[in-house]
Amino acid sequence: MNGHSTPDASVPSKKAADNSVTHNGFRITTRKLPILKAEPIERMTAELGIALPEMIFGDNLVSLEHLRSGWKIEFNALHALSRVDKTGNSMLQVAHSKEWQSSREKKHEGITEVVKPFDWSYSTDYMGTEHPKSTLLEPSNTPIPLELLKRPDPIIFFDEVMLYEDEMADNGITALACKLRVMPARLLLLCRFFMRLDGVMVRIRDTRVYVDFDSVEVIREYTAREDKYEVVRQKLAMQGRDAPAQLRDPNNIVDLLPIRLHHTAVQQYSKKSTPITQLIPKHRSFSITPSFSAAPPPSQYLPSAAVPTSSTKKPPPPRPHVPQSPSTTGTANSTTNPSEPQTKSLKPLPASTKLAAKVRQRGTSVTETYIAYSVCEKLIKECAQQADYNIPQRHEKNGVVPKGANGEDLGVGKAKEENLKTKSPHADLGLAPTFSTWGQITFLHMYILTVRLRAFPAAHAPSWHQHLLDHFFYNAEDRLTREHNIQARSIRNKYLKDLFAQWRGLLAGYDEGLVKGDAVLATAVWRNVFGGREDVDLVGLGVVVSYMRGVLRGLDGMEDEEVAVGDIVFGDPRSQRKVVEVRSKMMDTLPKKKVDVSKK
Repeated sequence: MNGHSTPDASVPSKKAADNSVTHNGFRITTRKLPILKAEPIERMTAELGIALPEMIFGDNLVSLEHLRSGWKIEFNALHALSRVDKTGNSMLQVAHSKEWQSSREKKHEGITEVVKPFDWSYSTDYMGTEHPKSTLLEPSNTPIPLELLKRPDPIIFFDEVMLYEDEMADNGITALACKLRVMPARLLLLCRFFMRLDGVMVRIRDTRVYVDFDSVEVIREYTAREDKYEVVRQKLAMQGRDAPAQLRDPNNIVDLLPIRLHHTAVQQYSKKSTPITQLIPKHRSFSITPSFSAAPPPSQYLPSAAVPTSSTKKPPPPRPHVPQSPSTTGTANSTTNPSEPQTKSLKPLPASTKLAAKVRQRGTSVTETYIAYSVCEKLIKECAQQADYNIPQRHEKNGVVPKGANGEDLGVGKAKEENLKTKSPHADLGLAPTFSTWGQITFLHMYILTVRLRAFPAAHAPSWHQHLLDHFFYNAEDRLTREHNIQARSIRNKYLKDLFAQWRGLLAGYDEGLVKGDAVLATAVWRNVFGGREDVDLVGLGVVVSYMRGVLRGLDGMEDEEVAVGDIVFGDPRSQRKVVEVRSKMMDTLPKKKVDVSKK
């Protein structure tokens, strides 16, 4: 109002945003804050002397510090961008920019500002910033022990931090991000620069920092890979892989790029005589807001973590009962309901899981975050395949994608099981295999899981809710790109924001129906899943309501530990059709009306 900006109370300070743990004499810290605003961007631009990437996370960082020796390494956007060529004299970069411009001269004449007096791809050979007063890493031939990293060790801390990203005027992508995972005996940090200039070049530069807590040895490995775009595309085509989709994820193509530069550095510090396991979490907070970021890391960066439980566990706390109102559609009086979720038999926990349980007891929030991330990823995949579809015309040359009545892309529904009589549940319920239908059916199953996750202890439930929602948006954004070819991030974000608004609305509607009865619940399902259509199949609507009640009843009978394993498989809602079609005895008590059959 008065021309002065006020601090945003919703954005935490740098110190409050730090997520730090101390483990075996090493302090590991990550920080994730929003994109920089105008004033700090101007300061950073003046300091670096170049225009900044479109999305710059100047306050984010990842740091490792050995407390006894004082050695410290930090990864941040400012120092990474300081390694970008600012002279424009690099022949390799200039040659690429001219090739990129000439390849588009026929389509966009007059584009001469592309070749700037700095490396406009923001390629950096950044390997982290070491504390100058500590013993620095020295060149060595010692490799990172990959076999030790392949062990199924429990994860006691994980985080992913974006430093900067730019879409290069919708002609590719350049990004720098860090991923970190800490295990009881070792940790691995990956700082990856990825650049894809469509039709020209693909480049990946990885800096890995490995720490062995037992020997207190630190190894840093730098590997630069790159190749021409067309060469990589041909390699993917020869393997029968979808090149446009694969080229969006560096994990899919890193092994196809030849190594251009590789070197390592190592240092061994004095071992501190402290207990083997120390875990001191601080500044841990949760929020329930969707994250519209890139797809989650693949398995090679996120090894599966078993869910820790204690062999001498205490009885679980009282869990709120899921209200079961009398169903107007009827219920099955049997001990097993085909619509209820099925879980795999629990096996005895391995020694690594028991160790994770002990660590979890000492650092609940840190371990819980990774476990929730991994399990929720599995749960979302199960939710998403309930109304799965694909658009084969999208992957055909000159293919024409059919459109629905409202202009949406029409796909082909996928069957969850091969022996189903119909190809997918879309046909039986009168639903079109579109993105909107997929989103609403996935939301319905997410809601069912959300009801059960609300019964988790208060200290854990927010993390599970957050990761479940995040993984849905990762999945939705990937589907918009892969099946609907929406490449512009701004357009994808509009879809994702609309989905989030729908999610907030259906939460209230389904909650009300769960408490007030099947009639209210059916209204919410009709409004969300069936789009409020007047020609809705009432039996199909009853099938969905009966299915929801059955799955909720099944989840209500499961222990928290069983749910947290994530081995939940949803049943087929069509199994409820026979139940719904059974005539209710209440129908006989209703006043009879004369019906003129001739008008039907």
